[in-house]
Amino acid sequence: GGEPTLRDDLPELIAHAEALGQVTGLLTDGLRLADADYLNTLLQTGLDHLMLVLQPENEQAWQALRTVLLEDLHTTVHLTVTPENAARIPELLERLADMGANALSLSGTTTEVSETVQTAGELAAELGLSLVWDLPVPYSTRNPIALETEEDAPPDGAGRAWLYVEPDGDVLPAQGVNQVLGNLLRDEWEKVWGAE
Repeated sequence: GGEPTLRDDLPELIAHAEALGQVTGLLTDGLRLADADYLNTLLQTGLDHLMLVLQPENEQAWQALRTVLLEDLHTTVHLTVTPENAARIPELLERLADMGANALSLSGTTTEVSETVQTAGELAAELGLSLVWDLPVPYSTRNPIALETEEDAPPDGAGRAWLYVEPDGDVLPAQGVNQVLGNLLRDEWEKVWGAE
């Protein structure tokens, strides 16, 4: 975890990934991207796409988003619905649509906002915002896809139907389950998959 734009060597890391032929995305609060020169440096070193975790109460975050949306960079805005901001979600989505956001990702913090998340997904579609849920964010049962299939019993699949991979390559059955099954950087897949 942590904010990647706090790393002084982020441009070098992106350039290294680019040299290896990798597609490079950034998951950030975006605040530092309000600086167009810094953003341009990241773009020139090979940044391919961006997920900006919006802090809607922070005007610098909106300024950063305005700066980013001027560039040819696919940007998904992630909005976390909380009990504190739930009433403002329609206004926030309209603002994002007016700004020309490429795509939207939604999640909720509690079951209390589940209905708001579902309604927000519907409003996003009406506003022409592409709703995506295949992004590198921590899994949340309060995401729009899970809410649509809520009546279905969730599968008991941790470690069998899905795995959680840490940045260092450690594989866990699920987020928050402190049982290392193996390491994708060091171990053969058969060892990781067969671990109990």
